[in-house]
Amino acid sequence: MSDQHAKNRNSASSHAAEAPAPAAGLVAAIRGASAEIRLTRLTALRSDFPEAAAREGGVELLLEESGAADLRRMAGEGGEAYYFSADSMTEAYALHLFRIEEKDPVRLVADTVRDDSRIYPRPTDVRVFADPPFSLPAREVAEVVARMEMRPDTADIKSGRASNGALYLYSDRFLEAAHAESLIEWIEVGQKENP
Repeated sequence: MSDQHAKNRNSASSHAAEAPAPAAGLVAAIRGASAEIRLTRLTALRSDFPEAAAREGGVELLLEESGAADLRRMAGEGGEAYYFSADSMTEAYALHLFRIEEKDPVRLVADTVRDDSRIYPRPTDVRVFADPPFSLPAREVAEVVARMEMRPDTADIKSGRASNGALYLYSDRFLEAAHAESLIEWIEVGQKENP
C-alpha cells in the first residue's frame, strides 16, 4: 500500500471516528448552522432527527460520543440547549447569539457590558446594541437601561456620558467610575481630536 493511500485511509478513519454514522447528520447540521452564523437548538435536532432522538441517551449522548471536538454546548435557563461549531464561530459571538436566543434583553445587555468591562477593560457604547447580532431598537435599549437601574441583580451596571452626550455602560465590578468616565471621554472625543 502506498504512503499516500495509507494517509488517506487514516484521514478517513479519523473523520469516521470523529462522527460515527448515527451522529454524522447531527454534527453536519450543527456545523452547517454555525457556518451560517446560527446556533442549533437541541429541540430542533430532536425534531429534525427523530431516529437519533429515539435512541437510548438520545441526541445529547450521540453528540457527546461523536468525538467532534469543535462542537460546543450551552445550556439555557428554560432547559433548552444550544450547539455551535467553534470552527465556524467564536465562543464570544456564540455567547451573544445565545443571550439573544434566551430572550432576556436586560441580561443580554448586562452580561455584554460585564464582559467588556472585565475582558478589555472598556465601557460599552449603548449604540452597539442596535447593530447585529443584537439588533435591538433604540427604544428597547433605553427601556433596558431604565430597568437595569431598578434591578438588584444589575446594580453593578452604571452609565456615563461623554461631553458630546454619548451614553456608555460599564460594570463597577471591573471598572472604577473615574477610569470608566475617562475612557468614555477618550473613546468619544479624545481619539477623534488626536488621531
